[in-house]
This record gives sequence, structure tokens and C-alpha cells, in this order.
Amino acid sequence: MITSSSSDPQILRLRSESLDISILPEVGGKILDLIDRTTGHNFLWHNPRIAPQTYPIEANFDNYWCGGWDDGFPTCEACVHNGEAYPNLGELRSIRWEIDPLDAGASEPSITLTSFGPISPIKARKIVRLCNGSVETEFSVHHIGHHPIDFIWGTHPAYAIQPGCVIHIPARTGIVGQANHPRLGEPGQRYEWPLIKTRGDSVDMSRVEPPGKLSTGHYATELTAGWYALEYPDRQTGLLFEFPLDVCPYLWLWLSYGGWRGHYVAVIEAWTSCPVTLSEAIIAKTHRTLSPGDVFSCMVRATPWRLPVTLRQLLTERNLARVG
Repeated sequence: MITSSSSDPQILRLRSESLDISILPEVGGKILDLIDRTTGHNFLWHNPRIAPQTYPIEANFDNYWCGGWDDGFPTCEACVHNGEAYPNLGELRSIRWEIDPLDAGASEPSITLTSFGPISPIKARKIVRLCNGSVETEFSVHHIGHHPIDFIWGTHPAYAIQPGCVIHIPARTGIVGQANHPRLGEPGQRYEWPLIKTRGDSVDMSRVEPPGKLSTGHYATELTAGWYALEYPDRQTGLLFEFPLDVCPYLWLWLSYGGWRGHYVAVIEAWTSCPVTLSEAIIAKTHRTLSPGDVFSCMVRATPWRLPVTLRQLLTERNLARVG
């Protein structure tokens, strides 16, 4: 089903037996809602002060960010590379994506969106499908130009959180990217995930803090498996997120517990590279390069669970590493 008004962006809605999702093809093809129909819980965060709207490619993403689940190409943080200024979250996050024919009423509906890069000579495609109780998204970029392209790619879901949520990550090492308080570490500090020691204190980064004045960005590295999960113990539910470890060996966690613009949100992102700024990833030699004619692709999957099913059972069913 597709709905729109004269002033609001077009909204495309897909429904399966267990899930409802909505997509904004005019706002970077973002997924705005991911709702478990059994509980009515929307796992994706909505900005309470910014409604979905279109915005210019050169605009600051943060000033128009309505929440939901975006993708980043060819950078996460804004930077200049090869004479081009790339905005934060890249060049595709605000443009209109074209909708291929779809059957939204099918038992397992799917949609294909396509767009061309306004800066880079690429054609991007994004397939979103509801399948076996999961949301699967397949993102691909086809190089249609004549010279190699440097890039990084990541997927950027913003989650609604509450105190007591648990972030499960099979990581060995955490790295502090930024923090607005020494309690959450100093930039560059490495620690054994999830416990970071700062000034005589020990903080469990896997436990969501209550709303206050804290915000921080950490990398989770040396992953032993391609998944993470966000658990809501009070709700007896959670979301398992799977990604190919060989494609995305890093996680970037942007955690605002009220310390960034007053927002209470957790953004947990799988990335091809670290750091998540293209110009810095090139220095670190973790970036990717597309030659003319090449295609980059990555498929990720988000699966809600609820009791009596547990995360441990779901990981076993998927043949993934158990919770540590």
C-alpha cells in the first residue's frame, strides 16, 4: 500500500503475518517503522521534533533526521575526498528512490528501490522483503563510471530504547570514538567489550543508561560472529540483527542518553570500515574501492523475538554464536 498527501513524503507500507514496515522512497528509501504486529512494538526510533520530510543533498542530516533506518554511502561522517564534499551519511540518504513494480499484498511482500548517485557515478538498488518473520534488506551499488571509486558502506537503524535494555554483541574489543563525559571513556581508548574502566569506575557498555546528559560513540571490533541484538527485558522481547562479517567487520554504536540534542536513542550500525569517515578510513586503509563495472552488495536481516522464544534459542536456530 502506498499513501501520500500534497505536503508529506510518500509512505509505502508492507505487511506480513507478523510484521508491519513503512518505507519513505522520497527520503533516501529509509525504513521508518518496523513493528511487531503481535505486540504492537515499533523497534525504530522516531524523532519527536522532526517529521519525515524531504531535504537538500547538501543539508546537515542531523537537522532533518526523523529517525528510522537509513543506509550510508560512501561515508558516515561528512568529509572531503578527491575534491568532493560528501554530506553526513553520504549522497543517497536524502534523494528520491524510484519504486519498481511490487505486490505489497503478497504473503511475503517485497519492494525494489533504485537511484543514481548525484555525486558518484553509481546506480544503487535496495530490495526490502518480509520473509519468515524477518525484514531482509539487500543493498547494492553498481559502478557505471570510468574511474575507481573509494567508499565505505554501513546501515544505520535508530532504535527506540528504555532503561534496562541490553545490547548483545559478540565482540572482543571496544574502541571509544567520542564521548561527552569521561565516564564513557576517552577518544582512542581500547577496552575488553563490554566493560570499560574510566577513572577508577567500570561501566558496562552493553547496558542502556537512563535518560540524562550522556552521549557517546564506540566501535565494537574483533567480532566473532555477524550479529548483534537489542533486548528489552521488561517487554520480554528483542531484535536480532544479522550481517555478513566478511563484508561488515565493524559496529559503530552511537548512544545518546539525552546528551545529544536531548534525544534518547541507540543507533547500532554495521560498517565495512573503521573509522566511519571515508577520508579517515582511507588513511587507516580499511576503505573499499569499486572499479568500473564492479558491484558492491550486502544483505542484512532484522528479526524480532518474544517469549517464550529466547535470544539463545534464536541464535541456535540460525546457527550463530551464543550470547557470551
